[in-house]
This record gives sequence, C-alpha cells and structure tokens, in this order.
Amino acid sequence: MLQEPWFWMILGALLILSEFFATGIVAIFFGIGAILVGIATALGLVSAPAEQIVLFAVLSVAALLLAREKIKVWFRGKVSDRWEGDQDPVSARGARVTVTRAFRQGAGKVRLNGVEWKAECDSDGFEVGDTAWVVGHRGITLLVSAEKQPRA
Repeated sequence: MLQEPWFWMILGALLILSEFFATGIVAIFFGIGAILVGIATALGLVSAPAEQIVLFAVLSVAALLLAREKIKVWFRGKVSDRWEGDQDPVSARGARVTVTRAFRQGAGKVRLNGVEWKAECDSDGFEVGDTAWVVGHRGITLLVSAEKQPRA
C-alpha cells in the first residue's frame, strides 16, 4: 500500500484539506510533500517504502522551513500601521461617535473606532448617522450626549 502512488496522493490531499479545519499553516506543507512523493513514485524515481518515507520527511520539512513565513503573510490580512492603543469605555470619554441604530427610549447603538457599542442617553433625539459624544459609561454601555463635554 505504501509503495503505491495513489496512497501518497490521497494522503497529500487529505493533509491539504485538513488545513481548512486546523489553520496552523503547517499541514499544507506535509500535504505538498506527500503529493511530491506520489509523483516521484509514479515516475519510478523512488520505490522502496523507506526511500518514500525519507523523501516525504525531507520534502515536507524543507517546504515548511523555507516557505512557511513567506506564505503566512498571505493569510494575515491587512493591518493598519496606525495604532491608538486599546479603546475602553473609561478612556473613551469625550470621544466622538456615530449613531448606528436610532435611539428609542434612551437606548441605541454607536460606533467608536470601528466597533459598535450599546449606548444610552437622556433623550431619543439621535437618528442613524448623527454624531454624539461619549460622556461616560455604565459597564460596557456608553453614555452619550448631543454636546461635547470637556475631557476630565
């Protein structure tokens, strides 16, 4: 079974597919190694099981060490160079926010630094797209006002 090219091809395909479930960007290189051993076996370049196993180990580890860092960058996504520190409700006092859900009975939602927060105010005057100012917080709910308050 180990001497058949289809064994290595199926193993390689399963290892590559496993990367979708355990995304450590490691299994894909072992999958590539297995497929290359399958191709080498089909072409008659290797035949003994010991040779196949050694070739699989060498190719997989070489691919892992040489290409992983270069390929990992493709899966990270775009990250902004600008970092303004962690934003929490306490340090948000005085920050400008945009209303994302109209306020009804004093409750709505606002966007602060790209994150949507529950918010409360004394009035129902805020509609979607309006600007509000953070005046405090109650737990993780922001307290907002129509007028900018001086930072404490």
